[in-house]
Amino acid sequence: MVESVSESGADIACDVQFMDVFKVLGKRWNGMIIVALLQRPARFSELAKMIDGITDGILTDRLRELMAAKLVERQLAEGPSTAVLYRLTPVGEDLREAFRELHAWAGRNNIGELCNP
Repeated sequence: MVESVSESGADIACDVQFMDVFKVLGKRWNGMIIVALLQRPARFSELAKMIDGITDGILTDRLRELMAAKLVERQLAEGPSTAVLYRLTPVGEDLREAFRELHAWAGRNNIGELCNP
C-alpha cells in the first residue's frame, strides 16, 4: 500500500519513485558531490578538495554511481593537457531547484544547529 501525505491539495506518495530517489540521493556524499557540481564542472582533485572528508576511493565509487544514475558525466577538458571534468547531466542539473529548496528549508529550520550541537 502507498501512503500519501496531502498539503494544500498536493499529494506526495511514499512510493517506488521516492525509494529510488533516496537510494541515490540518500547515500552519503552523493548530495555533496551534486552540490559541488552545481557550482561548476570540476576535475576529480578539485571535487576531493571541495568536499571535506571524502576519500579518493569513496569519491570514485560515488561518481560511478552518479554516472550510472545518469546524473553526472565525464567530459574531456579542452587544452594542451588531457584532463577529465565531471559535470552534471541535464537530469542532474534539473535537481538545482530541489537543492535550493532543501538549502532554504535547512536555513529556516536551523538544521545545522541540530546536526552540530
